[in-house]
Amino acid sequence: MTDHWWWRPGVRPGRRLLVWHILLDDLPEVRDLVRQCQDKLADFDGLDLIPEPWLHMTTQIVGFPDQIPDAEVDSMVEGVRQRFVDLAPVEVEIGKLWFHSEAVMLGIRPAKGLDPVRTAIRTAVAETVRAHQLADEPAWTPHVSIAYSSGDGPAAPVIQALDVPVVPRPLRITAVDLVEQVRDGHLYRWDRRARAYLGQQSRARE
Repeated sequence: MTDHWWWRPGVRPGRRLLVWHILLDDLPEVRDLVRQCQDKLADFDGLDLIPEPWLHMTTQIVGFPDQIPDAEVDSMVEGVRQRFVDLAPVEVEIGKLWFHSEAVMLGIRPAKGLDPVRTAIRTAVAETVRAHQLADEPAWTPHVSIAYSSGDGPAAPVIQALDVPVVPRPLRITAVDLVEQVRDGHLYRWDRRARAYLGQQSRARE
């Protein structure tokens, strides 16, 4: 395992980042699955378990709001909402364990089931935002992180602790949220700026 908490380019204490996230607020079955996995990791030093309110699936990093005018953000949100009108809510399955040197994660099946959602977001960002970060993440592996590594050490004990297969849960995606995210110690926190719904609900404004 390696330390997740190094500073990414441009990120610094207190600086916010605009990100499109799939949040788990209305998905109790998925949150329960995360808790089951976290219970098996609770005694490990060097792992930061992610509190329930901050569980998320990063869908697209946009850029720093101090470099993006509010008018561009508004245009981006409207562009995403317009594209989401033609996308029905997506149903996938979550529960595939993924191990990264910096995190323990739950992945989805089918692996590309959410690609149309991300493509719609990326298209809207490219058309409306000048100082975007689309080139930094051309590929995407959808996942929900359940713990971040905060140090260096062997991965084998972590993998063994989760060696019992988990029962996958259905994951129905109906909306994606634009948040202003900030790193707070060993945690990501955010404030929501907008929500875009998939399907006809995307006409709603929040």
